[in-house]
Amino acid sequence: MQALHKIQVTDYMSHDTYHILETQDIAQAAKALREHRLPGAPVTNAQGELIGFVSEHDLLRQLLQSSYHCDSAAKIGTVMQTQVVSVKPSDSIIEVAEMMSGDKPKVYPVVEGKKLVGIITRRDILNALLANRQNC
Repeated sequence: MQALHKIQVTDYMSHDTYHILETQDIAQAAKALREHRLPGAPVTNAQGELIGFVSEHDLLRQLLQSSYHCDSAAKIGTVMQTQVVSVKPSDSIIEVAEMMSGDKPKVYPVVEGKKLVGIITRRDILNALLANRQNC
C-alpha cells in the first residue's frame, strides 16, 4: 500500500476525459455535460491545449437568454472562464484534496505543459481517500 502522501493525481484521474472545444455552442456543451454527468469541463483549442473551463453555472445565463429569445446560442469561447485552476499528474492527492475542500471547482483539468491529459474530480479524490482509509 502506498502512503497517502505518495499517491499522485495520475493514480486516480480520468485519462479518457471529455473536453469542450472553444468553437462549440453552449447548447451542445450543456447537453454534453448532462450526458457525461459533469458539472463542468475543460475547454481546449484545436491543438488540445487547455485554454479555459466551462461549468453549468457559466452556461446557465447564456442558455436562459438564448432559450427566452429563441436565438442562436453563443459559442463556448465567449462564456468560458479563462483563469483555470489545473493540476499536474505528479501532484499529490493530499494537495488536491486540500484545494478541493474549499470553494474551488469540483473538476480540475490535469495538464502536462499546456496539453490536457485528463481530469480529476472530487469523487476521484474521495475514492483515493476512502481506499487509503480502508488500508489503515
